[in-house]
Amino acid sequence: MDYKDLIKKVQKPSRYIGKEINSVHKDLSKVKTKIALIFPDLYEMGMSHLGLKILYHIINLRDDAVAERVFAPDTDYEELLIKNNLPLASLESSIPLNQFDMLGFTLQYELSYTNILNILRLGGVPLRQADRKDDTPLVIGGGPCVFNPEPLSDFFDLFVIGDGEEAISELIDKYQDLKKKNLCRAEILNNLSDIEGIYVPSLFSVSYKDDNTIEKIVGLKEGYNSVKKRTIYDLNSSPYPASQIVPYTSLIHDRVSVEIDRGCTHGCRFCQAGIIYRPLRERTPQKVEEILQETLKNTGYEEISLGSLSSGDYCNITPLAKAIMNKFEKDKISISLPSLRPDTLNQELLKEISRVRKTGFTITIEAGTQRMRDIINKKIKEEDIFSAVNSIASSGWDS
Repeated sequence: MDYKDLIKKVQKPSRYIGKEINSVHKDLSKVKTKIALIFPDLYEMGMSHLGLKILYHIINLRDDAVAERVFAPDTDYEELLIKNNLPLASLESSIPLNQFDMLGFTLQYELSYTNILNILRLGGVPLRQADRKDDTPLVIGGGPCVFNPEPLSDFFDLFVIGDGEEAISELIDKYQDLKKKNLCRAEILNNLSDIEGIYVPSLFSVSYKDDNTIEKIVGLKEGYNSVKKRTIYDLNSSPYPASQIVPYTSLIHDRVSVEIDRGCTHGCRFCQAGIIYRPLRERTPQKVEEILQETLKNTGYEEISLGSLSSGDYCNITPLAKAIMNKFEKDKISISLPSLRPDTLNQELLKEISRVRKTGFTITIEAGTQRMRDIINKKIKEEDIFSAVNSIASSGWDS
């Protein structure tokens, strides 16, 4: 029994088909480096994640590399894999995980950590990095959780700290050069640590106090005592996927998503993203419109999400919304804003959002009292909240 036979027996085969519109299928005999991009949760969650789409696009622009997707299998598919002695494999070409050169995990939230270990187990990859051989894929982690990598350091060969758009290309280039020299795994990791933003746990010694908190971290390689976060300073010149994959099933966020900015200036004390994605960088309105024009043409979606930690703080949010609606209203394309501070909402913006249909947007309040908002540095007044609610209600939203 092969993977195609298994798919016929699961509750949601659309998760595992891998032939979606805009998915990339390459001649594997012509590529040097095979990379599995793994989101350790169900397909509906992973396919909603913009970071995975960006890396998939960047890697597959190269002629010498291929990126294929892997998601955590649901229990029915997992049971069938085990029963039929089949390893977990990629969607595009059904490559078992242990036959890739690199396994790139998105570490988006801590609750997925057990899924990571399960995926490695199902893919036939040794769980601990100390047990891996020279022909075992490099296990790489990226995303917000890598800013606290130690809980997973025994299981990962390296982490990419910060923005991955440039780091992934440098990683592939250097890896290919090192493979030509027939270096062992330890020597490859030692050399890859020279790339800015790369943290190789095996090149550090971590000691712990009696309460299991970290006492000291000591670099074992000369000159490699800390890791500087990678930062993309110009979003406009950074590659962005205009041919996003169109799934056969509904996703958590099933729409065109365009990142209008990255970072935040507010510094709310509870918010990890507001710290790790600094500094604030914006795409120009012209670039956003250009991406939207191409992406809508390639996907057929009817809703646009303007992605941001605080979309109302984008310097041209109202003029941008107006320009987008002027261009796409005739095609019945609507806009949604995923994260808005109450004090950035205005009647003109509400008017533009509702020109086609009243889509959803999220108002970030974060705490039930002014005292608590002050403590967490959420600089929003109660009158801002009620003013925003009244504006929304008066504009015709009822939920």
